[in-house]
Amino acid sequence: MAGGNYGGSSIPTTPIGGVALLAGKNTTYKNYKCTTAVGGTNFVYNGVTITTSSNVPIELVMSPPNIGSQTGGVTFLCYSCSCDGIMSGSTAPWSGMTNPSGPIWNPVILGGNGLNS
Repeated sequence: MAGGNYGGSSIPTTPIGGVALLAGKNTTYKNYKCTTAVGGTNFVYNGVTITTSSNVPIELVMSPPNIGSQTGGVTFLCYSCSCDGIMSGSTAPWSGMTNPSGPIWNPVILGGNGLNS
């Protein structure tokens, strides 16, 4: 299954209509990842046309800038993957910190025999 936590803010997943996703694929959704497409007729990803269905989701990790088109109102399930925020509201050492999203506060994802990914 393509669902799962891939880092960033991958939980919860946000449903985004295909028209909106295509309109913002190089701006608003540039740093998003999408894990599922459902509904509509089809979409093009990296030059390959993928047929969709209203009752069978397509599970595939996709980057919005690589989605070329969509037909029939495909809905994509996506999450922000910019990883530019602090891990929680309480990780900065003091409230007056000038750069709480600096490198020292970037999230660390552990996995794969203890390697940071």
